Amino acid sequence: MMPQRPSKALRAVCLALGLAASPALAQQQESTAALPEVPTAGPTAPPEVTPANEPSPGPPPRPIPNVRLYLTSLNLFRVNPLGLETQNRLVLQKRLFDSTSVVLRDTFLNAAASLKVSPASLKVGPTVEIQPVALFNLRASYEYTQFMGTMGFLQSYPDPLRDFSDDALDAGEDRAYSTSGHHFMLEPTLQAKVGPIAVRTKFSFEYWNLSLRDGETTFYDPFLDTLLAGKGWVYTNDSDVIYLADRWATGVRFSGVWPQYDADQGVSGSRKANNSHMRVGPFASYAFNQDEGTLFNRPTVVASVAWYLKHPSRQDALPFMFVGFAFNSDLMRQR
Repeated sequence: MMPQRPSKALRAVCLALGLAASPALAQQQESTAALPEVPTAGPTAPPEVTPANEPSPGPPPRPIPNVRLYLTSLNLFRVNPLGLETQNRLVLQKRLFDSTSVVLRDTFLNAAASLKVSPASLKVGPTVEIQPVALFNLRASYEYTQFMGTMGFLQSYPDPLRDFSDDALDAGEDRAYSTSGHHFMLEPTLQAKVGPIAVRTKFSFEYWNLSLRDGETTFYDPFLDTLLAGKGWVYTNDSDVIYLADRWATGVRFSGVWPQYDADQGVSGSRKANNSHMRVGPFASYAFNQDEGTLFNRPTVVASVAWYLKHPSRQDALPFMFVGFAFNSDLMRQR
């Protein structure tokens, strides 16, 4: 007797469990990106003498270590599309400036090793990140990517004019195959904080070079939930408005994904394809503690709901939803 093919729901849950084993999260993208990342710079140093009729200033901001080695982990479960994801990075970080200025205090250069694993794929590679001022961050990454051919992934197509809804992916599960390739990302972020309000917008410019079957030029990426060029670009954006209240952070996020196609994917002239999607909705996070310098820093839960403004197959009443858990671990004595 032939073994039964797993049901669509079981396949999706298994994929989710494996994906949880990066952040590109993720989209979120690390989204990539699910937790509010705001400048951690504190206020400028208080004056040496405080007038008697004025309240005493609060404690000075916590010192930022000159060199830091730490592990960061983000794990999330999502619905529509269904998935469970983990993003893990081992980071060696060097402070750039020894300054009490709000703009220059939280500045750094770091290098990291990133690992994302699932039953469907393996992604591993280096990351370099610089924050020369608190308002601007730039991250460059490379991932070697291996799709295993399991759980219905990877599926590829001759052009981007194909149905990649959940039903279509389930029907094409037997077409999935194993392949590998390269993924490059450049992610600039602008961020600012005034009082308890923070704003942030992160862009991602990604280039894929994936080996596909002869005659096929696009593939479905379960992380970005769209058809991407096997050799080509995709642009994304996550923009947040955040209210910070001690251990709580609440806000609204906009997310967008814009895959790029050209004549190599069979779209030119009057033949166009638009597989972009956008969504917006509220999120909230809570940090159980705000410790730093330990093996279990800032354990945080985060949850979000977002409604699709545009999507080729998900513009219905069911929103995108996720819950996640994040923490980081310092692995050397801070200095």
